[in-house]
Amino acid sequence: MPVSEQIETVVPASSPIYPVTATPLTGRKGPVPKRRYQEGLFKKENGHYYSFFYRDRAMPGGTTRSVFSRIDLGKVGEISELSARREHDRLRQQINRERGSVPTAPKGETFEEVAKTYMKDIAPQLSISTVRQRESHLNAHLLPRFGSMALMGIDIPTLQRFVTELSGSAERKTVLNLLGTMNAVLAYAKKCGIRVPDIPAGSLTIAGDRDGCEAVYFKLADVQRILKLAREPYRTIFTLAAVTGLRAGELLGLTVADVDFERLMICPRKQADDRTRELRELKTKRSRTPVPITPETATVIRAYLQNHWKKNPQGLLFPNRRGRPCKRANVVKFGLWPVLKQLGISTHKAGLHAFRHGLGTALANSGASPAIVQRTLRHTDIKTTLRFYVHADADVQRQALAHVQSLQNG
Repeated sequence: MPVSEQIETVVPASSPIYPVTATPLTGRKGPVPKRRYQEGLFKKENGHYYSFFYRDRAMPGGTTRSVFSRIDLGKVGEISELSARREHDRLRQQINRERGSVPTAPKGETFEEVAKTYMKDIAPQLSISTVRQRESHLNAHLLPRFGSMALMGIDIPTLQRFVTELSGSAERKTVLNLLGTMNAVLAYAKKCGIRVPDIPAGSLTIAGDRDGCEAVYFKLADVQRILKLAREPYRTIFTLAAVTGLRAGELLGLTVADVDFERLMICPRKQADDRTRELRELKTKRSRTPVPITPETATVIRAYLQNHWKKNPQGLLFPNRRGRPCKRANVVKFGLWPVLKQLGISTHKAGLHAFRHGLGTALANSGASPAIVQRTLRHTDIKTTLRFYVHADADVQRQALAHVQSLQNG
């Protein structure tokens, strides 16, 4: 709401009405005195709602003085008290930013302290991958920037500056993930009764990806050529990746017991951790959904078990030489990239996930409904399926255009 009236009155520092919160600037060289954060005064009098704050005012001699300001928020009856208080809160943030003031954090309520409490109380309930991601976000970006700040000091302009600076070096998805970690910490602080800033959804402007490149995916013809040249166990790994859409960790964490030959199902129960080489919980609850396989795929797995599989203590389907889960990076480096180079296919950003993207695209091109594609890839949100895992295949587009052209030509 626009400010309709402003009356400024200089108040002595000794005045009991409202204590002076900042030492007037004298124009002399040297450090600027630290400004105390103002909560301001909200009053209803003479049929109006008013805010009272100290604001900086330039004086004739070139110095600056703190001036006690009364700001008319509106007339009672024409504006509700709730709206007036919201405007008071907006003015408080604006005026404190102008004066370079940040709220003093009560003990235990800096962002760093609350983040530590969050990681102690909530992290044990999260998956290992989520914990690692949030630890990385906090240590690399959030704590260095906001660690010593009070939560109420992390307002929209402060976050927008942070996002804008990051956009020069980070992808949009990275920025969104960082904000997700920030929101998780703030949400837990709110549950603990700590006052947190109100940051409505959509209040931040986030740039799109700089290069706009979509994820790498393998077309059906590429998959067929890759499987012909790949050696075991990579051929079976790539086959399952291409026809089931299992994630790399899920593939490398499969055990023989996870394959149900009678029902033609693969039931992932664990995923391989690339860092520890141990089996851990799956990414989401939806990841536990059994994945159907065809009789042809079952035949491929049986042939692999009979001719190439080596017995190991954990019963892993694809163990390394020591009987532990294979490392994804090694599968890509020694199994996939040599084949891609031989076929003349770019290895840039090409990994096991390219088979998953290829399956989503192939299903969509075959006429499968979005629901079937989502269920096959086991996504919680169908928006993820349609936005990231269904690619516009140029060959399919060309065929569709040729069909339309033939109809036009009669």
